[in-house]
Amino acid sequence: MKFARTLNISVVLICAAILLSACASTETAGELIRESSADRDSSEVMQGELKRDSGLLALMQEVNLDPCPTQEPNPDTANPGLPDQVFDCLGDSSQISLAKLRGMPMVINVWASWCPPCIAELPLLEKMSQELTGQVDFIGINLEDNPTKALQLMQDFDIKYPSVFDPAGDTRAPLTILGPPVTYFVTSNGIIAGRWDGAIPDQETFDTLLKQFLGVTP
Repeated sequence: MKFARTLNISVVLICAAILLSACASTETAGELIRESSADRDSSEVMQGELKRDSGLLALMQEVNLDPCPTQEPNPDTANPGLPDQVFDCLGDSSQISLAKLRGMPMVINVWASWCPPCIAELPLLEKMSQELTGQVDFIGINLEDNPTKALQLMQDFDIKYPSVFDPAGDTRAPLTILGPPVTYFVTSNGIIAGRWDGAIPDQETFDTLLKQFLGVTP
């Protein structure tokens, strides 16, 4: 009986750790108020393209994210790189193909405004993106989210690196995303060299991942 109780406690602790490291439920951006997945704006989740109405355009201009990275028009097809998927940039009217992002090492972070661990690591990601300007491109993939909430969150944390908008979760299958946050370390040829599931806990861990997967020392 003692062994059974110990086993049950271990299972509970493991499950709790998984829930804390990645998001399976939904929460609003800054307030962290729990809501059910049915409460999400389904029109945003299922919409194939970003609806840029006047209010959203004004918010984009106010937040003023950096532009999405330059694409390689004719990447080497023998080197497939990232998934061949095209998404709207969250901060402007452009679109980018993930498969055509070449030339600079990249940190690609999958996140959502309803995900508390995503919110927790945003300041670290922004800090590192500023420190590594010209060495590493930082790009977000905003997953199954409301674009207004996403932009408001980036404004709250003064995030400047760009994100693309994936309302339907199209990146889940090709990038094997169980839940955000997930951070990918991508070479200048577009190859995923490594990944970290869950929030990156501190700068020391981030520095180690950068050196291990991209050969970059901050």
